[in-house]
Amino acid sequence: MPYRIIAEECKGCDTCARVCPMRASSGEKKQPHVIDATKCIECGVCGRACPYGAIRDPEGNTPERIKRALWPKPYIWTEDCVGCEVCVACCPSTALGMGEKDGEYVAALYDPKACVGCGLCEQGCPVHAVQLVWPEGLKKSA
Repeated sequence: MPYRIIAEECKGCDTCARVCPMRASSGEKKQPHVIDATKCIECGVCGRACPYGAIRDPEGNTPERIKRALWPKPYIWTEDCVGCEVCVACCPSTALGMGEKDGEYVAALYDPKACVGCGLCEQGCPVHAVQLVWPEGLKKSA
């Protein structure tokens, strides 16, 4: 079940649409937005970003608003990375890239500010070398 927007609480600020890695959230400025259930991957990015608490998770709860600097980031277990580039291809914000480390061709987080913490890289990695990590003290709320 996807995330959803409560129309009566949405101010149409466009924040959810700007941060959604799948472009599932849309709407006119200053009008209630909607989330396309066929595109939503339930990553929780929209809920973490919504300044009005207008978004509900699949269980109907209002996700905790979290500053972007505290969103999760992918950690690459370079000893497990096989250099297949699947995570890089999955990343909608082009935050990941490939490079050389200790003579091996591996994935790395090259643009942490671009990363929205959606987890597509983690889901896509065929060898489980990518793990989404929350800053210490924060629980996964997505």
